[in-house]
Amino acid sequence: MRSADERILRQLRAERPDYLALVANRLGMHLRYVERRCAVLVEHGLVEPVSGEVVYRTTERGERFLTEETDVESERADAATSD
Repeated sequence: MRSADERILRQLRAERPDYLALVANRLGMHLRYVERRCAVLVEHGLVEPVSGEVVYRTTERGERFLTEETDVESERADAATSD
């Protein structure tokens, strides 16, 4: 999983479903790169195409991934403040 993948997942959660061209624009990434990363995210079951126009959204698995990442980040922040 790359950091760009998480950014794409978060964007799709916030603006779901969405066209990849809009996702790429909002994230400041090249469209072809976002398309390649979304293909990987589809393979892992984290996003799914919604229509023939290639509109994507996060899946339940993608939501769980983001929740786990948020939990890990919170634990790190808590540990840093307790030091």
